[in-house]
Amino acid sequence: MFNKLIFFIAFTLLSITGFAQQPFKVVVGLSKPPYVIEEARLGFEIELIRQVLINIGKAPEFIFTPYGRSEKMLKLSGIDAVITVNEQMFPNNKNLSAPYISYQNVAISRKKQAIRLNQMADFANYSIASFQLAHKVLGPEFARAVTQSPVYMQVAEQKKQVELLLLNRVDVLVMDINIFLHYLRELKAIKQQDSIRFHYIFPLSPYRVAFKNQQDVSTFDQAMASFKQSIAYQELVAKYQLKSPN
Repeated sequence: MFNKLIFFIAFTLLSITGFAQQPFKVVVGLSKPPYVIEEARLGFEIELIRQVLINIGKAPEFIFTPYGRSEKMLKLSGIDAVITVNEQMFPNNKNLSAPYISYQNVAISRKKQAIRLNQMADFANYSIASFQLAHKVLGPEFARAVTQSPVYMQVAEQKKQVELLLLNRVDVLVMDINIFLHYLRELKAIKQQDSIRFHYIFPLSPYRVAFKNQQDVSTFDQAMASFKQSIAYQELVAKYQLKSPN
């Protein structure tokens, strides 16, 4: 009887441990530092999501894919969540978390070109390189304008966006200001910042997490709100020196 009891306890403990260690698979776009640094599995957004999921008992495993594919990944078997999404990508979806981060997307041009971007329709006058799914993220006015642009491309690797502007291959970039400044430093072109103009034509872009299981939404939201009140969160913000409010 005693041996049976020991076996039952051991089996129960192994079952609990195995369940706790099941990976919670989270889809994330390719590198976009300082938010996502794929090679090191680090970055503000990665570390933020990882910690909050751990706090609610998940074992996050990040799956990196081009941002343009991410909205389709949630339908796949074994995928539990997709981060950096919004209501345009997942309309009428009750499985979206509250916003947990905001990007400051801007239009970026060279001062010497004296480009004027006062309204969305003005994008039709210039060649543009944007991040993937910008036409969904930035709204219908932007989407309509870029269809009239002489050149409009969506670039998966955002470092290449910066290179296109530095090489005068496009007139305007559309991307988050923190990502742009990161790659400008990486390309050792930070001195060129004085020749660059930022057009703050877009509002802040709040992003959410899309969960496969609706029950995860409220648990995540509560844990995220709690974590944002902690010293650990303030240290994370300071570590990456983000310009945009989060």
